[in-house]
Amino acid sequence: MSGEARVIVLGCGTSTGVPAIGCTDPVCLSDDPRNKRLRPSILVQNEASSLLVDTGPDLRQQALVHGIRRVDAVVYTHFHADHTHGIDDLRVFNFLMKRPIPCYAFPNTVNVLRRNFSYIFGNSPDTTGFRPQLTLYEVEGTPFEAGGFRVRPLDLEHAGMRVMGLRIGDFAYATDCNAIPPASMEALRGVRVLILDALRHREHPSHFTVEQALEVVRELKPERTYFTHTHYDLEYYETNRKLPPGVEMAYDGLTFEIRPEEQGEG
Repeated sequence: MSGEARVIVLGCGTSTGVPAIGCTDPVCLSDDPRNKRLRPSILVQNEASSLLVDTGPDLRQQALVHGIRRVDAVVYTHFHADHTHGIDDLRVFNFLMKRPIPCYAFPNTVNVLRRNFSYIFGNSPDTTGFRPQLTLYEVEGTPFEAGGFRVRPLDLEHAGMRVMGLRIGDFAYATDCNAIPPASMEALRGVRVLILDALRHREHPSHFTVEQALEVVRELKPERTYFTHTHYDLEYYETNRKLPPGVEMAYDGLTFEIRPEEQGEG
């Protein structure tokens, strides 16, 4: 894969989405579209292909909003519901593209996907047209090709659970984490654009706070950082006003260019 590609932030909210059901917090009641956040997902695409990262429960809405008509591959960061429970909406892309979709994940995530979605990945009778046609692949620490993009998987820690971060050329995506192991920090050096978990200001057992995320930024020094998986504690403009240059909150629909690696590079 050569030339430029683009990243679209399909969703950058926490597991409840923003606004959350029943929430009367000012951010939940805000009319500003940048305070409305669907569940976390991104799309990496160029003129030839599209790579989807996670299939959250808002996938149908995200696909309609952004006019997504093809998904050449899916990478799952982990198995939590807010990152997987839109999996059935992949069926429509099977109809549009007339072929199965390869999906890639760490072994712990593959095991849970097989269990939670046994009607897709199990040995049930063929029901073509009624369930997504997906091929599930385990990946480990070495780069792999997904949807025409060279993906470098990175280990992240999410309250002791193994989560996959991704590096694609000069871009990296690190959602749902409260620690980045040293080897993954080394693999992130030189990243130009980083999307990074930063749930809220208050401590949380499985997510970075804003200050903890800023510590990662200070070490890696990317050109641009966007915070994702953000809670309704964080108002978009007020939070950005207090962040250092080069760091801001992501928002649904944020789009930017990246430079993927050539296949076989590195």
